[in-house]
Amino acid sequence: MELLKYISLSIFTVLFLSTCHSSNKSKTTIGYITISDQLSVEDSAVVDWISDHKLFNIKVINISREPEKIKDVDAAWVHIPDQHVYDKWSTHLTELTELKKYYENGGKLFLSDFAALLPSALGIEPHKPKIRTVHIKDNGLFDERGLQSYRGHPVFNDLFGGGFIWDSYENQELPIIGYFDDDFPQSGKVVATGKSFVTVNENDRLMVEYQERNGKILSVGTFIYFSKGNRLKLHLEKFIENSLLYLVGKNIKEPITYWQKYDNKPREFNISTNSLKKSDEKLLKNLPETELIFKNNNPRNNFFDLAGRRALVMGKENGGIDELWVHPFRVLRDFQTGVVIENRVFWLNDLPVKIEIRPESLTRIYQTEYGKLKELIYPSLSRAGAIVHYEANISKPIKLMIKFRSELRWMWPYSENAPGDLYYGYDEGLNALHVKDVSGDFYCIIGADLEPNQHISGQYGDITWESNKFTKVKTDLNQVYHACLYDLTAKNNYVLNMAIVGTNEGKENALNDYRYLLSHPKKVYSTLTEYYRNLLETKLTIESPDEEFNKLWKWALVGTDRFFVKTPALGTALVAGFSTTERGWDGGHKINGRPGYGWYFGRDSEWSCFAIDDYGDFQLVKKQLEFLQKFQDISGKIFHEISTSGVVHFDAADATPLYIILAAHYLRASGDIDFITESWQHIKKAMDFLYSTDTDGDLLIENTNVGHGWVEGGKLWGANSTFYLSGLWAQALKDAAYIASQLEKEQLSEKYLSDAAQVVKILNTDFWNDSTRFFNYGKFSDGKFNPEKTVLPAVVMYYGLLDDEKVEFVLDDYAGNGFSSDWGVRILSSESPLFNPSGYHYGSVWPLFTGWTALAEYQYGNSTQGFMHIMNNLNIKNDWALGYVEEVLDGAVYKPSGVCPHQCWSETNILHPAITGMIGWKPDAPAKSAELSPRFPLHWNKVTINNLHVDKTVFQLQMERTKTSTQYEFKLTGGPKILINFTPEIATGMIIDEAKLNGKIIEVCSHTKRGLPAEPISFLLKDKVEIVLHHHSGVGMLPLMPQPAPGDSSKGYRIIDANLDGKKYQVTLQGKSGSAGIFEMMIFDQFVKSAEGAQIKSLSDKGILQLEVPFHRSGQKFVSTSVIVEFE
Repeated sequence: MELLKYISLSIFTVLFLSTCHSSNKSKTTIGYITISDQLSVEDSAVVDWISDHKLFNIKVINISREPEKIKDVDAAWVHIPDQHVYDKWSTHLTELTELKKYYENGGKLFLSDFAALLPSALGIEPHKPKIRTVHIKDNGLFDERGLQSYRGHPVFNDLFGGGFIWDSYENQELPIIGYFDDDFPQSGKVVATGKSFVTVNENDRLMVEYQERNGKILSVGTFIYFSKGNRLKLHLEKFIENSLLYLVGKNIKEPITYWQKYDNKPREFNISTNSLKKSDEKLLKNLPETELIFKNNNPRNNFFDLAGRRALVMGKENGGIDELWVHPFRVLRDFQTGVVIENRVFWLNDLPVKIEIRPESLTRIYQTEYGKLKELIYPSLSRAGAIVHYEANISKPIKLMIKFRSELRWMWPYSENAPGDLYYGYDEGLNALHVKDVSGDFYCIIGADLEPNQHISGQYGDITWESNKFTKVKTDLNQVYHACLYDLTAKNNYVLNMAIVGTNEGKENALNDYRYLLSHPKKVYSTLTEYYRNLLETKLTIESPDEEFNKLWKWALVGTDRFFVKTPALGTALVAGFSTTERGWDGGHKINGRPGYGWYFGRDSEWSCFAIDDYGDFQLVKKQLEFLQKFQDISGKIFHEISTSGVVHFDAADATPLYIILAAHYLRASGDIDFITESWQHIKKAMDFLYSTDTDGDLLIENTNVGHGWVEGGKLWGANSTFYLSGLWAQALKDAAYIASQLEKEQLSEKYLSDAAQVVKILNTDFWNDSTRFFNYGKFSDGKFNPEKTVLPAVVMYYGLLDDEKVEFVLDDYAGNGFSSDWGVRILSSESPLFNPSGYHYGSVWPLFTGWTALAEYQYGNSTQGFMHIMNNLNIKNDWALGYVEEVLDGAVYKPSGVCPHQCWSETNILHPAITGMIGWKPDAPAKSAELSPRFPLHWNKVTINNLHVDKTVFQLQMERTKTSTQYEFKLTGGPKILINFTPEIATGMIIDEAKLNGKIIEVCSHTKRGLPAEPISFLLKDKVEIVLHHHSGVGMLPLMPQPAPGDSSKGYRIIDANLDGKKYQVTLQGKSGSAGIFEMMIFDQFVKSAEGAQIKSLSDKGILQLEVPFHRSGQKFVSTSVIVEFE
């Protein structure tokens, strides 16, 4: 027996030692090169890191004494942190010679900080780099520093092509060694430039790669310090790991690209391809249409956009295309069409025009001297381009001049010069202009199905028509201007189709899409139309007595879905907002590369996806979650923004908790436990990151050194932990607990729930301000609070985390004129000393804030005010970008005040509060159940909700109401049966006399909480279920629905609060001083005994009492009054 034990132990020992030896052999041996046996503090820190790394072995080599040992390592690292150490190195010529020999014999060298001067000193690089000093401030994450590749490099594996690696704990002056301004290395290739906050510093070339036969050098001239305090140490270490592995040929996942020197001038090239076959779809007859349309016979040159998953077309209603983007770059701009009559061009945007805007297209009908000319613009749903169709209703030939310019403007934060020299050529076979960048990846083809009469292309600032020919205007811009003259005649049916295609996937993809668009223009249109039809037929829609509401609701679905954008190499996800580069910050560039907010955002997508989950498009939400996870930081943090050019920023604190909340929301809606199981590693990593941000142990995650959330700057900026962020943390903990429980991780679930309870307590106690009767905006690092009243507590109310008795005061404030305008809700009160009506974060109205407020109001029973706020957002669709909702509006005058005329979360903050609040929809797919708590406005006597989705179950809800009864019908329309827990809102004072479920009498709980029965009516929906409530009495205010015209200020009629005391119903109202307003009240079957503070105007057969309410004159703009209606 002892012998067997001995043999077993011996075998185990051999196997263990063999495994260790094998593991040790698989490691990369790094030689850390010194010129002294005495290691500095910095040297020791580097050596310790290498020693502890699982992928590396370390050999410290004093090259002065043991130069031969350098041959025994896989890669050698020379780290010279400052000028003083470099001066010592520069006196050791022998050692430098040994390094050069090592490199020339195939050695791999990593040179950091002042060691970036060594290639020049070794004679490898003829052009010596320069030394500059950068001033770095310790101001949170707003002065992080790092490096950015061109279009990827393996040194940025898991850092998404570039990363921040330095965030100091103190103000510093640091040297950077590189090639600046117009300077480039002569022998090396530029791997990366500098990077700071939201800027790629293209003129700071700080990382250079050299290669001679098998030898390779990576030189990094800055930001590598291991003994200094650095909040981004994890990222620095990952960057160094990547660099060392790349040198030895390991872990090469990213493409290898370099920054190059260009003249930034267009160059012509020859191109010829096979001609197009004539399409039998050319005339575009009998096109299908969706039911949605805006017509305008007198357009005001407002913004429009059209988009598929790839192409985005933007411009002004009256004529032309301002910009067409196929991410990640702008394909063309300033597309103009004119009718040529003799020696003059009549540009279409100057002619009388009627427009028709549909989800799928824009139609313009121009009145010309020769008759009508129709222009139809539409994108492809999935291909990288769009079509412009011209059709002349005339009896004689007409000449059209079309011109545009193309510069392949790569999206911010890259500059206009980043793509380098342009190459262009005219293709006689395709009747098309080709434009490409040096690599040939960015490739555009723009042309028509007619051969032009004349054409011209080149480096021009403009092209005009003079003396019956094109005249060119010179420019030094790196752009190609192109113009063509087409003859529309009876021979070609007076029809012209133009295709505009661009892609970052090269020539063949561009050719395929171009040929497809011009060969199948009707199919392209039909596919897009069919997509929108399907969206409106299968996702949640509302049929109410208000036809305008119903129509605009569908436009909100269209307006939301349009923001899902595919960028090759990145993926498909939501972008935030559409606008041309005409508006907003230019990114510090000569030519703006920021099309509104047309790139990917973390928190924007998360807030928007709640609504998309709500209306039943689970696949798109899943794609968004996959996208968030794909670009999750190595720390676990979720990104704030990713430009479609691929540059990632992690400067928001709220994107990470919102990711957790969205994952749980998706699970409850879809039941997709398999995906959540696969995602758990990301969810857990995000939770660990959030816990790590509580640096002071007060149980609250922090904004400091993590990011903004909510306010990004301005007068409200500054808090260690905002109330908003702390509220998201509480909900994230609850939702993480829910997910963990679903995955049977009960111990972790209990921890999260316990922590959530503590955070909720802090929210309701520490943040509550008795003197202001409001929740404080934020907590400072010294434990004090900023007492400013803001809209942000509405988010925490939406989650139902706050005490009812406190919320009552806050909701009264939100309902009043301080926060609410006739077009939405301000971030802070107009009575605040910080208020500025155009202040982005301190006075303007955001439809997002309006939606948050509505969510809070519905959650706590203020459904009348909640509906008004939904309508505030919905009505915006009629006034500027027809069919869509602005990003931001002025806080004092009804006018746009933001960058984007069409913003994603402005659309979803119609849908989300209406579905979650008004319909009261809360699915729980894992439990095969759903809560339904409708709070329909009292002036809707009937309503149908189509396509309520939970997992694979789909059903319809119908409601019909009279003065004495309310009937609900539930009809399963798809999928398996579902358990419904039904708690409809009961009007104040209403008595339920009898309730029936499928004809059988049932009990309904008489006790209500926030206007809902305290106990649900529960039933299993297998086919149809009918619930009928017979009732008497009851009272409630009808929502106000102001409809301001552009340029108006608020009339200011508001319903603040209402209470029933016996037979007396008291309502607190606001209005403009010295005015009188009309208010309406649903009294059902009751009779009015008296009305105090108002004059009765009428009482309808439906039980609607109309009151005229006077508001006394005062020195204040708005005043409050009370109305008491007593019933018999």
